[in-house]
Amino acid sequence: MIFFTLSGGVILNLALNFLVLPIFNNNPLLNVFFTLISNVFVFIIISLLLRKNLEYLKLLQTEAKLLGLEDPEVCIPLENNNELTDIAKDLNRLQELYQTKVKAESFAKMENHRIITSVSNEVHAPLTSIIGYLERIQNQTENDAEKSAAYLKTALKKTYLVKKFIDNLFEHAFTDNGKGYYQFKVYNGKPLINQLLKSTTQALEEGGFKVILEDCIEQDFSLWIDLEQLQRIFDYLVSNIIKYADPDKSIDLGLILNKNELCMILRNKTNYTSEGVGKTVLATEDSSLDTCRKIITRHQGRIDYYQLNQLFKVELILPIHHK
Repeated sequence: MIFFTLSGGVILNLALNFLVLPIFNNNPLLNVFFTLISNVFVFIIISLLLRKNLEYLKLLQTEAKLLGLEDPEVCIPLENNNELTDIAKDLNRLQELYQTKVKAESFAKMENHRIITSVSNEVHAPLTSIIGYLERIQNQTENDAEKSAAYLKTALKKTYLVKKFIDNLFEHAFTDNGKGYYQFKVYNGKPLINQLLKSTTQALEEGGFKVILEDCIEQDFSLWIDLEQLQRIFDYLVSNIIKYADPDKSIDLGLILNKNELCMILRNKTNYTSEGVGKTVLATEDSSLDTCRKIITRHQGRIDYYQLNQLFKVELILPIHHK
């Protein structure tokens, strides 16, 4: 715009000097006067333009301060089409992003409150029942084994319901696709697996079990996993062993690494009841091993398990991450 103003001033000066001035016999005073007229014209136009831009700049400054104060009503009007207009557009975009963030945070708070309320309701009711049944067993004035067994059975059933709910919460919470919340990272596999096996061995030894580890891995490798979810698998396996395994028999842990997969093998002997029937540890729907299968499937791996007489075997297979 300033360029066109200057061009207009030059054209006006030329027109006055070459068209009007010859009429007055090229009077030098008129030449100076016409030059002053063209310069004053340029000055007035530029002053008006600068004043308008300065006013718009002050408006931008005021609106930017309101934006800094997190005013939700800020919306800068767009004027002309220059650099200041571009700045105004950028500020409006920032305001839109801020409003989107505020709405997302508000929605997240509402969802968190809803989830907490739901968890409280789902867990509180069965826990209250469990406490009630256990108190009945503890406070019984007469030794009624049949009633105690019934109370204990009901309390155990309620406990499994709480466990199932918590497992489902881990699988489905904080997502809208029902696939669970996972944070995958690439890890140096050898020290990671050694650490997991060390903590697993320690937990089993504290439970009174002897652990025999067969580690056939020498070279380094990488795994793409969610460490917290993988730790859950090992926790489930330890819990399963403590619950069902024969403490007089050793627990065998083995590691095998091939080109594309890491295979972890766990073997143990199950307890026998007085009737000589082995306790079942085969997976059923909603069991801990079924949860392990869901987790390992998300890691593009697999878990296989079976029981033959006393022997129970689990094979946990994870894909190797190739860079």
